[in-house]
Amino acid sequence: MITWSENYTMGIEEFDFEHKKIFEIAGRILDRVRSRGDEAFMRLFIIQEGLNYLNSYFERHAKKEEAYMRKIGYEGYALHKMQHDDFTRVQLAKYQKIASSGQCSKKDVLDFVGSGIGWLLEHITTADMAIVGKGVLTDPPVTSISQAMLEEKLNLLFTATLNLESNVKIVSTNYRGEPFGKAVYQKIVYERDGREINVISGIEQSFLMDVAKTLYGDSVENELDLVLSTVEMFGARFWISLSRELIGTGSKINIKENNFLVGSLLSEEIRRLNPTTSILFTSDKGKFFLTCDSDQLFLPDDDPSHVQVLNEQ
Repeated sequence: MITWSENYTMGIEEFDFEHKKIFEIAGRILDRVRSRGDEAFMRLFIIQEGLNYLNSYFERHAKKEEAYMRKIGYEGYALHKMQHDDFTRVQLAKYQKIASSGQCSKKDVLDFVGSGIGWLLEHITTADMAIVGKGVLTDPPVTSISQAMLEEKLNLLFTATLNLESNVKIVSTNYRGEPFGKAVYQKIVYERDGREINVISGIEQSFLMDVAKTLYGDSVENELDLVLSTVEMFGARFWISLSRELIGTGSKINIKENNFLVGSLLSEEIRRLNPTTSILFTSDKGKFFLTCDSDQLFLPDDDPSHVQVLNEQ
């Protein structure tokens, strides 16, 4: 069972019902793969049936949501529609190809559920909430970024997306890959207005598992593929939402590449990145970090005076 939270409620009954239904579909797929995922025929049946149902259901839902945005003259319509299109074109198409091959592994099915939930969870709690004037993306863009502001924005984003009171604090603004416990590391390439932005991020495993258990239940401890696929998608989109909290929703930021990074390579990868931003955070749930080779992830324009956090100690 995948846990639904009232934190995901927009206040439009039809859309809230449909969002909850999508979570239920994913939950049924997960229950089936947990009970019969060792059977090759059943795995293929599960992913094919899930894709067929989710494709048609998501398409209908997206069209209704887009019609509503046009009706109210929502200024973020174009960007929001692009996110819907990307989910169908990239996420669902990836697993459609696997299903069409005639064979799939248990990992494939868990990846299908995890990446889908990771995308939906982040999308519903940020982009969809903005349609009705709720959530973290409705505040005006900032004109400068201090450490205190960044901590505040991250706390708001964790509360909005994961319903977590995390009490985020900055530990260092010059993180270079020093160990801080067992962690999962991600290497992400974004594109903003034609410019590449390279990011390395990581999160303490205890933090990650705490969130996963809240979402999927205690049995997720034995389902690392599900956990990793969820964090891979959610994590990449989380930093986009932080960027939009800071600079506004006008810029298009796409995910070009998104992969996990071996921990033994972390320090060398950060050195090669030559980051302009490299911040280690702590929280009530655990530590995490963000390194980035371009301030364009946080800048509303080309004026570096907007970013004060980089040099504060």
